[in-house]
Amino acid sequence: MLIADIAAKTGLPKILAELVVARGYDTAEKAAAFLTPDPSALSSPYSLAGTEDAVRLIEKHSANGKILVFGDYDCDGIGASAILSIALREHGADAEVFIPTRTEDGYGLSEYALKRAYDKYKPTLLVTVDCGIGSIGEIRLAHELGMETVVTDHHEPMATLPDSVIINPKTQTDAEELCGAGVAFMLVRALYGDEYAMRFIDICAVSTIADLVPLTGDNRIIAACGLKALSSGKVRYGLKALLEIAGHKRGYPVKSGDVAFKLAPRLNASGRLSTAEKSYRLLTTDDKATVDMLAAELDRENKERQDLCNKTIAEARRMLLEYDLTHNRIIVLHNDGWEGGVVGIAAAKIAEEFSRPTVLFVTQNDVLKGSCRSIKGVNIYEVLAAAKEAIIQFGGHTMAAGLSVRPEELERFTAIANAYIKATYTDEYFLPSYDYDAELAVSDLTTDFATKLELLEPFGMGNPRPVFKTAFRRMLFERIKTHAHIKSKLNAVSELVAFNELGNKEILNSPMLKNVFYTVDKEEFRGRETLRCVYRGMEIVEAVPPDAEIIARAAAAFIPKRELKRVSRAYCGYDETFGRLLIAFTPATFAALRREYPSYLVATGQLLGDNPYNTILIAPARDNFYGYYSVIEVFDTPPAAFVSDLKAEYSAEIVVHNNSPEYAPEAMPLDRDKLLGLFSFIKAYAKDRNFANIYDVYYTLSLKGYSAAFPVFETGYSILTEIGVIYIDKDDFLRVNAGKKDLSESKILKLIHNCKR
Repeated sequence: MLIADIAAKTGLPKILAELVVARGYDTAEKAAAFLTPDPSALSSPYSLAGTEDAVRLIEKHSANGKILVFGDYDCDGIGASAILSIALREHGADAEVFIPTRTEDGYGLSEYALKRAYDKYKPTLLVTVDCGIGSIGEIRLAHELGMETVVTDHHEPMATLPDSVIINPKTQTDAEELCGAGVAFMLVRALYGDEYAMRFIDICAVSTIADLVPLTGDNRIIAACGLKALSSGKVRYGLKALLEIAGHKRGYPVKSGDVAFKLAPRLNASGRLSTAEKSYRLLTTDDKATVDMLAAELDRENKERQDLCNKTIAEARRMLLEYDLTHNRIIVLHNDGWEGGVVGIAAAKIAEEFSRPTVLFVTQNDVLKGSCRSIKGVNIYEVLAAAKEAIIQFGGHTMAAGLSVRPEELERFTAIANAYIKATYTDEYFLPSYDYDAELAVSDLTTDFATKLELLEPFGMGNPRPVFKTAFRRMLFERIKTHAHIKSKLNAVSELVAFNELGNKEILNSPMLKNVFYTVDKEEFRGRETLRCVYRGMEIVEAVPPDAEIIARAAAAFIPKRELKRVSRAYCGYDETFGRLLIAFTPATFAALRREYPSYLVATGQLLGDNPYNTILIAPARDNFYGYYSVIEVFDTPPAAFVSDLKAEYSAEIVVHNNSPEYAPEAMPLDRDKLLGLFSFIKAYAKDRNFANIYDVYYTLSLKGYSAAFPVFETGYSILTEIGVIYIDKDDFLRVNAGKKDLSESKILKLIHNCKR
């Protein structure tokens, strides 16, 4: 009855009405307020404790004194600094801004940075934005220097607070969570009224989305109104210029994803690599030539930041080969070669890949400075609080935090944090999960559905983009040009895109029953509306691939890899969750292993990633990477080349089980004529060409008319390679050998001849 009532009053399809209720909006009135965010519904700024005293002090020093706005160098701190400083100056205050640098001043309000700012500006009032809640000594120093103080912040408070007027929603139980710019926005509302404050809704929305605060309540209103302003183009020129240089098409709506992946990284880039002054100037200057120059510089620094971040991630992944991923539920790494400005982003990627809270440290002034990122359900701030005896200082949120540790305390910090996590969180938190919001049929994917879904925007923390599930058997994925991306047309108006999933193309296209998870977004091109569904993962329900694929993978296992790079791995054994991989080549063994180890994950062809979950894998793809496993067991009397490659490439314990279960697969549709046909295609269209992998060869031949399914091609390609008809040289060129070869020498053909006829 409730769902029907909400659907009727809001115009939502029943499935979306259920989703709204599941997110806590369980009356028609709440649902309507959620779907139509209204700035008049914002909480009173005076609901934040300390606002009245802060207004009094600011008005006092605006009339007779000098105000210093002390910010921070991330997108939130920059936005908060811009909002408050512009507002103060436009109302006649003598206001200066100091944004610390990462390398010289460090994070937040430090004594060194405070003295620098005081010596330069001689303020009478210090107002912090996005920092200060843990700065007891620094606020004391400010008083000694003759300043009165106002601390505006949103980070977790310590047991003892600074001796100052404080505005921080986390110091009270009856206030909604805000970002630093959100607190500054509320203060401007109290100082100068709602109508004036709405001039800053664009900046506040960018900071709110970028800082990953929950997009509920006031934050949802701020984000929705700000995105509406950004979409209209009636915003400050700096944000328009940054959107344009980031590739956003003028006239198209600006969504939360555009802020998260286009605006925020570029605004953050200067604070990470040089000085956040550039981003602050972009938000506060009206000179178009200056803004265009700054936007180009931020875009360049963002590209540099991406390169540094990718290098940091690659190095962290290499270091993890020597890390105990079996017994540690937290990743803690230290490298003096890393750039401090990118370790937070890198930590987020490592945490996502390895399903563990991650802390990456660099050394600054003989102290280890770390950036933490967590995973769903694990509160990293509480983890740091539990290990505070080994920490100099720390601060942050549930999902992200920063800390300082003395080098000699790093090992103790790791041990305490790991022990706390193990005692507090079960292993389910660290296993892959298949969370979704609703199940859809392909017929549900209409433009009307996508239009109604947009009413739930903006998406972000606290209101994530809905993930949908659809059960499929055979799909029709195709490769996107020469990329590792694939796509499948679902119906006349919707397409499913899977980025970097080329290795799973055959599984997705196979007749195995699987649940596919994806998000839905509406796109418009030349007046035509379509749905772009983005693949988020799959859960295989019938975890046995077709016979042709099993045979193809077994055939590929007969071919030694051309070049092997030894992967050194610290032996860490395995426990009930991590460290052990069981590889099967036949369905009978696969089924027996699943019965024996029901808690192990299962995979077909491709592993679920590099995280060494205890896994049972059937029909292993040759491009799998097993470097993080300590124990690899192979069943079904595996080909000698496969075993020798494993032993040569990995330092894990390799165990071979020479069992021979009964397996009579369906006949592989491959005979001498088809092999000759494949060879003719290769000779005509692939000979003496450079290829990155076997998928590129297949793609090239398919464009020229080769029509066999990939497993048939892969098997034939393996046979031709096995008998020496074709080979890949040291420069990755496909070469063809002259002269006849004897097919009777092929062990793969013998395997095929054992199939049913």
